[in-house]
Amino acid sequence: MKANEGYIHRFLEGSNKKFIIPVYQRPYSWKKENCELLFNDLMETYKKNYDTHFFGGIVYVSNDIGGINEYIIIDGQQRITTVSILLLAIRNYIVENNIQVDINTKKITNAYLTDEYADEEKKLKLKLVQGDDNAYDKLISGNTPIENNSVTANYNYFYGKLEDLSSKELKGLYDAIMKLQIVNISLTPSTGDDPQLIFESLNSTGVSLDEADKIRNYVLMNMKAKDQEKFYKKYWEVLEKKVSRADINKFIRYYLATKNFELANEKKLYFEFKHYKQINNIDTEKLLEDMLIYAEWYNVIKTAESSSTGYHSILARLNKLEVNSCIPLLFALFNAHKENELDDNELESAFSIIESYIVRRIICGLATNQLNKVFVALGSEIKKYMDKDDISYYSAFKYAILTKQGKSRFPNNHDFADKFITYELYNARPAIKKYLLERLENHSTKEKVAVEEQIDNGTLTIEHIMPQSLNTEWKKALGDSWELVHTKYKDTVGNLTLTAYNSDYSNLPFIKKRDMVDKGFIYSKLDLNKFLQSCEDWNENLIIDRAKLLYKHAEQIWRLPDIDYSPEEDEQWIYWDEEIEFTNAIITKMKFMGDEVNTSNITDVYRKINTFLYDLDSVIYLSKENKLVSIKSEDFRSPIEVVSGVYIESNLSSTAKMSAIRKLVEIYELDSKDIQFLIKTKNKNIPFDIANEDSYDSLTVGQLAFKLFEKLILEDKISIAEIELLKDKAYTKSIFNKTDYPAVANNREDNRGSSKNIRYRKSPLIFNGNKIYISTQWFEGNRKDLIDWYKKHLEDK
Repeated sequence: MKANEGYIHRFLEGSNKKFIIPVYQRPYSWKKENCELLFNDLMETYKKNYDTHFFGGIVYVSNDIGGINEYIIIDGQQRITTVSILLLAIRNYIVENNIQVDINTKKITNAYLTDEYADEEKKLKLKLVQGDDNAYDKLISGNTPIENNSVTANYNYFYGKLEDLSSKELKGLYDAIMKLQIVNISLTPSTGDDPQLIFESLNSTGVSLDEADKIRNYVLMNMKAKDQEKFYKKYWEVLEKKVSRADINKFIRYYLATKNFELANEKKLYFEFKHYKQINNIDTEKLLEDMLIYAEWYNVIKTAESSSTGYHSILARLNKLEVNSCIPLLFALFNAHKENELDDNELESAFSIIESYIVRRIICGLATNQLNKVFVALGSEIKKYMDKDDISYYSAFKYAILTKQGKSRFPNNHDFADKFITYELYNARPAIKKYLLERLENHSTKEKVAVEEQIDNGTLTIEHIMPQSLNTEWKKALGDSWELVHTKYKDTVGNLTLTAYNSDYSNLPFIKKRDMVDKGFIYSKLDLNKFLQSCEDWNENLIIDRAKLLYKHAEQIWRLPDIDYSPEEDEQWIYWDEEIEFTNAIITKMKFMGDEVNTSNITDVYRKINTFLYDLDSVIYLSKENKLVSIKSEDFRSPIEVVSGVYIESNLSSTAKMSAIRKLVEIYELDSKDIQFLIKTKNKNIPFDIANEDSYDSLTVGQLAFKLFEKLILEDKISIAEIELLKDKAYTKSIFNKTDYPAVANNREDNRGSSKNIRYRKSPLIFNGNKIYISTQWFEGNRKDLIDWYKKHLEDK
């Protein structure tokens, strides 16, 4: 094995060279995001005039075949292929557009891409796997490109990026490619190098640098040696001690989430950190100083003890709940306190609200894995409300967390009470079980019991009052429905308590459990057993009564705070994989891979998402996994053309369209943050007034259509001719896009076909002495069309 440092262009150039990608290698698979990262790194190398940019390693076996050196690429095919595609794009762009720039296109062709002296069929230096090789050949020869191939897609991406560059930037990009440094490793099988073993090692068993290691190296690498040591000792070493070496990756992830309001992919922390520092142009020392502040807060959170007072005890309880995803929000609250936006009492209260939010969700059966995005986004939402209406941080925080909807909601008292009674506490995670029992026991008593510690050391155990196994006496006591009662309530909060005498109780009758000398419930000092001391038996009604009594405590322990602020109109960014409630809400904007675009309705969102995903990777989009697309418009009832010759169905409900989007995006394996929607909640508190357009959102599209038609007819602002035209499907569709039925009919039964559905409103309108019926078949996407159509009639008259 022989390793040499060098430049990739030097590795490529020279005659009688051929680079072979062996058939056992996977096809070329770099995606747009990989090409984008390389392109941005090259532009940064040019703009900052770096001497080199390290591009990784290339491992190969070299064979001399009749005077031609064949390089069998064991590792590095993605890099060598991408550079070749980029060089090809540069060559073609310059030649095809007659760009005047100091780049030798003949050298690109003859030194890097082809061997000018080789036979025609052997001219290409790079031999890819089947399919990729054909696509690459078509691009070099200038023939019709092969679509739906990653080689072609990435070539098109690079070519498009070149169109945005000046001649100077184009030259800078090319020069940066010449600075791509590699380590090329030559294997010699005859001396014992086993390419297969090395391939397996590189792709299976190799240990890569930890993300935090990469970040540390990035921060310190460009410093002088003495500064590296100084910064390491003063900042990085202290940082690792405060958060622990084991937690450093988690800490950086939460730190970046607080800054960017997005939770970074754990495997891409280095790139996220690098981007954050560069995009904000942050001085290295200031960044490290700031990270130390957050590290101190992280240490406070993680080392908080239950015996502490104030917010420290709340933090200790949050740790017991094992929902670490709340840490970015805790960071945001600590920072607000530091900036004097929260006082001490408000900080403690905010922590308590987070605790209530988590516990209520656990008891109501709402998944806590939904919360990582919620807690990250809340910091941004709070700032938005503060800036919009000049309110306090605390008021904005309460509103932001309490008005979450769907799977992210903060359960109200009705939901909490309903679920609490049937909550199977015994089947909860051990940490949750101990936490809930401790809070229920100690919340209203001055003399605290070390519940969790005593459960851990075996002094206290969790007792089923109605036992887990019923004997004949218990079945008789529970009555004819004993089996149903036992199944429904055995493990619920109303039937569980704490005792030091679990083994003595076994499945004894209730009265014996209550009155056992020195051991019965009647002798217990635990608050959880007070209700049992006055009971004469134990049945379904008493289990429910005890659960209701405990719920009164629970409602006080995990309080639902009051909201003292409400905006007239609300907007919030949500992720593509969140549940979206469309009642009284629309999507006004969308972020796709960082680019923000305006949207008018869900159909517009659906079309744009499909177009963007096609552009991102047409191969994936047209794969057999995507069952929502066709190259035949006739396959769909109401087709939308995504790109030329590619169609999707538009005749779907809002919910179905969002479901289709989620299925499609999952095929691409995108992160949550890659696609986001700005949801605007409409104010339904405004009563409908046809003179006030702001009130139109209080009606469904169908209701609004009827009101607008009614108004135009009453005020004689629509002609007989137009009403007749609106009885035609094609004319209606030309005015109100995507509508499938005429807007007006002479009878309710019209246009029904074989369907059971009547498509027109029950109440007719009287027009020109006759009854006419207005369609009920409207989509949310028709709302703007309807309003614009109505306003045009007012203007025309």
